Amino acid sequence: WHALIILDSGVYASDFVNCHACSSLYLRFDDVETPRSNKQIPTKALIEQGLNFAKGKEKLLVSCRAGQGRSVALAYLIGCRESGVTEALKLLNPTRHRPNRLVVAIGDLLLETPDILEAFDAWRRAHADIQLADYYDEIEQEFQVLRAQGAVNKICDMSSYC
Repeated sequence: WHALIILDSGVYASDFVNCHACSSLYLRFDDVETPRSNKQIPTKALIEQGLNFAKGKEKLLVSCRAGQGRSVALAYLIGCRESGVTEALKLLNPTRHRPNRLVVAIGDLLLETPDILEAFDAWRRAHADIQLADYYDEIEQEFQVLRAQGAVNKICDMSSYC
């Protein structure tokens, strides 16, 4: 498998992915859609680097801290390129995902594929009434089950989040 990992700026990766994946790429930017002090916004260069890395990879893990914003947006873009917009939209779950719109907008420009951003915005509008906060208890229960089974985050050095 191959891993495309998006870390918050200032967060350090563990060596787990490098020891287990065939190849990996770490991108560092925060889950923000507009400039904020002390936050790294996604850039054209970073998104292009991620898309180039993903090209031709069949078993690809795309991950970020929560798996709700940045990684989902990048996975959507990869899906658009590989399978088309209609199929890529099927990756999105409105009760679990809030893809980063800036990542999608940058990818839309890079891929030059009609309708990527337009279809994404239509998906957001169609699910505007669904709030992730309404599903936090359910999501937290899923995490508790995983933790009880011994699952831990080995991708990044969790002490760097402190």
